[in-house]
Amino acid sequence: MTTYPDPLPFKLRALTALTGIIKEITPDNGYVCDLADFDPGDGVDQERVFRGRAWFGDNDPIPMVSVLEGVSPADEVDEPPVDTTTGEYDWPLLIQGFVDDDPEHPTDPAYLLLADVRRRLAVEKRRKAPGSHQPDPLGLGLGKNRITKISIGPGVVRPADDVSSRAYFWLTVILRVVDNASDPYA
Repeated sequence: MTTYPDPLPFKLRALTALTGIIKEITPDNGYVCDLADFDPGDGVDQERVFRGRAWFGDNDPIPMVSVLEGVSPADEVDEPPVDTTTGEYDWPLLIQGFVDDDPEHPTDPAYLLLADVRRRLAVEKRRKAPGSHQPDPLGLGLGKNRITKISIGPGVVRPADDVSSRAYFWLTVILRVVDNASDPYA
């Protein structure tokens, strides 16, 4: 297992917070799907929510979700960065969710998982920093590096195809980030 610094760089803390809130999607919390870690019977907890994982196999748990960077910066034509150590920008992420197909209507379970993920993100969109009216999506605070806004896309549901052997969804989520390059661990 890799040893990581404490604290983590801000963007990794943001991704960790995002996967953490997605794991809160459980029937006990009022959702249809269950994305909490679980014990498959061998005494070792297994995750259902992943960061940076694009490939899955038949032995992975269902339902499951993965959070990935949304686009390659090389694919976008953009203005050059401002010559400053602190900048504000939109960080596009892609959330993918995979489910077991319904025998008669294969994509129906993917719509349920998509609805649960969008609903949980909508809660984060409204989160405020403790004791203030300042937005604090993901609860990372109002420091040098922070998230000021979450934009939630409508999502797209697809049946099994050459991308996945199961029905799945993808959802674009955009985090508005204030980023201090000179202090990425702040």
